[in-house]
Amino acid sequence: MFWLVLALLGAFFTSMTTILAKIGIEKVNSNFATFYRTGIVIICSLILCVISSSIMKIGELKLNNWIFIGLSGIATGCSWLCYYKALQLGNINKVAPIDKSSFILTSILFLIFFFQSTTKNGDILTIVMLIVSMILMLFGTLLMIGKNDDNQIKSSKWLVYAILSAVFASLVSFFIKLGLAGISSDLGTLLRTIVVFVFAGTIVLVRKDYKGTKQITKKSWLFLTLSGIATGGAWLCEYAALNIENVNPIAVNSIGKLSILLTMLFSFVILKEKFNKRSIYGLILLVIGIILIIAFSL
Repeated sequence: MFWLVLALLGAFFTSMTTILAKIGIEKVNSNFATFYRTGIVIICSLILCVISSSIMKIGELKLNNWIFIGLSGIATGCSWLCYYKALQLGNINKVAPIDKSSFILTSILFLIFFFQSTTKNGDILTIVMLIVSMILMLFGTLLMIGKNDDNQIKSSKWLVYAILSAVFASLVSFFIKLGLAGISSDLGTLLRTIVVFVFAGTIVLVRKDYKGTKQITKKSWLFLTLSGIATGGAWLCEYAALNIENVNPIAVNSIGKLSILLTMLFSFVILKEKFNKRSIYGLILLVIGIILIIAFSL
């Protein structure tokens, strides 16, 4: 059950990533923030690869490893750029649930391409409960992003960016599952992060989003750095769990979505963001759906 511990740790680090980024991204260009945080993840991943000596096995990668790790990195870059733009424009308690809804499309992809391992060799009860769970998560998400009652948010652009973030995020776990075949998870994380770094860096250079970095406060630099470290921890834990033989990828992916609990708690306690009854009911449905998926995927 070591994969379960890794998945839970990944969920914790994911929640920390969001709350730290929300604090650090204030008055910071979201594209530059993505670029900087990715650089921090590269440093963390490289250190682990050197310690584990997995960096020496880079020559053993096959073409499909390169292709799917590359696609995962591109999808990650697109998701991040949209996600942190959404965080700038909206509240965490609205943006985060949409981001977690990416789980639905990811689960569908896993069901199609990893049918035997995700459904216990086609067990009807497991298939039915997976569908029920995804419906609960969908309705929970819709409740949580329902009518906006925060007067501070005057634009709905955050919703567009949040939806795009979820679409790209849904492809990340699927691509990385294929890309990790036969290689260590820390090496896969490093290579994927490099792709994201180049992707984000290109956008920053083209749009000249590096301008204004002198105005970034020490507080923002600190929290963006911590967010990058948390991201590295989340990725390494989640992909290590996904890479364990015979582990159900839907179970790993669903446990990661439990990070929404800590994220919402932090947004309430630290950022003083408000919740209405719809958000609370939606959160309950979302968590029930996640727990059901975990229970019937073990």
